[in-house]
Parts: sequence; C-alpha cells; structure tokens
Amino acid sequence: MSRSIIQSFFFTSVSLFFASVVHAQETLAEESFSVHPVLTAGYTSGGDTLVQVEFDDGDREKLKAGGAFLFGFGAEFVSSDKQLAVRLTANYHFDSIDAENGETSFERYPIELMFFDQGERNRFGAGFTVHLSPTAQLKVDGQRRESINFDTALGLVFEYNYLIGNAMWLGVRYTFIDYETQNNINSVSVDGNHVGLMAHFIF
Repeated sequence: MSRSIIQSFFFTSVSLFFASVVHAQETLAEESFSVHPVLTAGYTSGGDTLVQVEFDDGDREKLKAGGAFLFGFGAEFVSSDKQLAVRLTANYHFDSIDAENGETSFERYPIELMFFDQGERNRFGAGFTVHLSPTAQLKVDGQRRESINFDTALGLVFEYNYLIGNAMWLGVRYTFIDYETQNNINSVSVDGNHVGLMAHFIF
C-alpha cells in the first residue's frame, strides 16, 4: 500500500471519528460520560539510530526511531465522577535533520487509545498506539531521494499526568514499539522505544 493511500486512509479515519462523536455523545451521556476535544503536543527521545549526519565542523547528529515531535488531536471521554478517562487521538510524529548538502527525516501517523485512572490532580494511564506509514527518508544534493518504508506498527504506551489549572495535563510517558521494514526477503527490525514529555489541552 502506497504512502499516499495510507495518509488518505488516516485522514479519512479521523474525519469519520469526529463525525461519530456527536452521535456517540448522546449514548455516552446516558452512561454518565462527557466528551471533550483534546489537543496533544510532546517531545520524545530514544530508539535505534536510523541515520547519523556529520557536519563540516565535525559535529554529529543522530536521527533516531523514537524522536522527536508529536502533535495530535482527538476526544477525551470522562466519567461523571472524573475517576475514569478514555482518550482517542490521531497524531503526527516526526523528526528531521537539515544539512547544507541534504536532509533526512522520519515520520509516522500514530492513532492512540489511552485509559486513565484519575485522582483530583494525578492520573496514570495505559493504552495502545498504532503507527501508520512509518517512513525514513534521506536526500543528498545531486542524488535521488531514498526512502525506507516500515510496516504498520503496534505499540504499548504508559503515561503519568498532572493537572495544571482546569484544562492542561502535563506528563511523562514511555512507549514500547518496534518497526519492521516492508521487505519480506530481508526484513529489518528497528527499536523505536522512547520516553516523552507531553502536554494535553482539554476543552
């Protein structure tokens, strides 16, 4: 399946999800759940090195499978007693290195489902993440752009959050995930495990 088809599927799934939220809200209200839009942002680090770039001044920078910037949006379903929350988000996770003679990047589209046991200010959560279209790219001036496409990957996420004010959860998470190349003859597994600092804005 091509990258453009997967991306189209990703955004179509997101649209269908939000179209169903209005319908789901009535059902959840009967079960004493409220629905809130959520925006997510984070910075992550970890995983195997995909590419190492050496600059003219001798400095080196590594592009790793667990970095670096994550942005997303979705919905959070909160019980009436606020002791349970379920968060479903669609995200974009990427990292890149730019040099004078080229660039390299790694991007993927995670769909996450998280379950939280909440207190007044603290909560602990666990859930699943599915990374669609993980793709590493390398472009050197004067040469063709090279891409490494990985299979869709399933991972586990564990997260702790602390509530700031009434609408922002700050936290730390750890994600367990591996990526495998789409070459069945000589497939390669890459460790994408990473730690992340997160912020979730609830509306």
